[in-house]
Amino acid sequence: MNHLQEQLRELPQISVLLADDQVAELARGRRQAWVTRLVQDVVEGIRRELQQECGPVRPRAELTASALSRIRERSQALLRPAWTRVINGTGVVVHTNLGRSLLPPSAVEAAAIVAAANSDLEFDLESGTRGHRGRRVEEKAALLAGAADALVVNNNAAALWLAVRFLASGGPVLLSRGEVVAIGGSFRLHEILAETGCRLVEVGTTNRTSLDDYASALEPGATVLKVHRSNFTMTGFTEEVALGDLAALCGSHGANLVYDAGSGALFPFAELGLPTGETELFEDVAAGPDLVTCSGDKLLGGCQAGIIFGSGERISGLRRHPMRRAFRVDKVTLAALDSVLTAYLAADDRPDLPTLSLLAQSEAELEARATDLLVALQPHAPRKWRGQVVPSQASVGGGSFSSAVVPTRLVLWQGPKEALDACHLALRTGDPALVGRMNQEGLAVDMRTILPHEEPLVVAAFRRAWGKP
Repeated sequence: MNHLQEQLRELPQISVLLADDQVAELARGRRQAWVTRLVQDVVEGIRRELQQECGPVRPRAELTASALSRIRERSQALLRPAWTRVINGTGVVVHTNLGRSLLPPSAVEAAAIVAAANSDLEFDLESGTRGHRGRRVEEKAALLAGAADALVVNNNAAALWLAVRFLASGGPVLLSRGEVVAIGGSFRLHEILAETGCRLVEVGTTNRTSLDDYASALEPGATVLKVHRSNFTMTGFTEEVALGDLAALCGSHGANLVYDAGSGALFPFAELGLPTGETELFEDVAAGPDLVTCSGDKLLGGCQAGIIFGSGERISGLRRHPMRRAFRVDKVTLAALDSVLTAYLAADDRPDLPTLSLLAQSEAELEARATDLLVALQPHAPRKWRGQVVPSQASVGGGSFSSAVVPTRLVLWQGPKEALDACHLALRTGDPALVGRMNQEGLAVDMRTILPHEEPLVVAAFRRAWGKP
């Protein structure tokens, strides 16, 4: 018998582990099947580890104790909610990894109502017959963007895929080389386009694409795709074609034009001091493309969704497309999005949406909030730690306003490096978690992205991290 065989003989049997008091207690009142699978997975994981080891044979008692410990940890994790509430102290307002835009209370309430009760999702209450999912939400979206009609799907990648697939039908799609973008970890535009069955035709160069570049490659029935470069900027010796000019060119050549607007702005962000660079959706629609797509959870300030704007004929065609059903959204998403769009319709000025409210905070407000937080924290801070309020820069996030910075205030803590690292880890692993900013200056939380009602939670999180509950 070789070393590996001898070691594997020491693995605890599944039946022995299932008979253990701890595991039996876990299985009591629950379906036995998943507990058994969990035990099998743990033992298989230990088996794989042993196959990679070459040290002395580990006794069965040690492996059994290890298996029981892992079963306990895994079961506790499985029985907890999959996500942890996080307080965003990073200074990135629309933080993709933390869930992007926050929904207003009205949207949360609307989503909860339709989630817990039946609704007229696809039912016409007046006629008593089948209705049309999402039509009222889409009517509001179209009205706000100045479009004839709109269609809601589950995200902007789906919106773009469906728009290109519908218009191009496997034919050529012209795209500037400077707009063959990658957004996030998995959205690589040319890969999305390849799945539509179209033939990608790159025009121009990375830094300069002219109207003549498009004109020389156009053919009747072709589709042109223009993508808003929202998550990076190009400066220097550059040229790109305005959306309106491209729409006119496509119209004169019998070609289709799809515009990926990206973040989906329904508010003039210049009023908040942000630079130009993100046009409003009504401007994009008015420029004349056949279809415009955008996200619902970025600058729009809503939930994850993709919205396609266009003529009644185009949108009707999209509704009949076989893949439309694969991309449709559920009732909870529609209810939340409806509430957000209603906030835009009802607002005389800036809608009361968390994303817009966070961006609208003045430096004076942030200074006052940061000072109050520092005063609340200082009595509990460890010795040799120094806290202060310092000016800094936040960002919009969500792949929007990539070159723009927003003034903010930090509550910055300086102290021993190891202690700062340990504190940040404790903050991140607390409940709720608090994610801050760690750099060579110290550990900071950014007031721009912390909601006012979260400030007591921030104080409690630091006290726990400092061992002073």
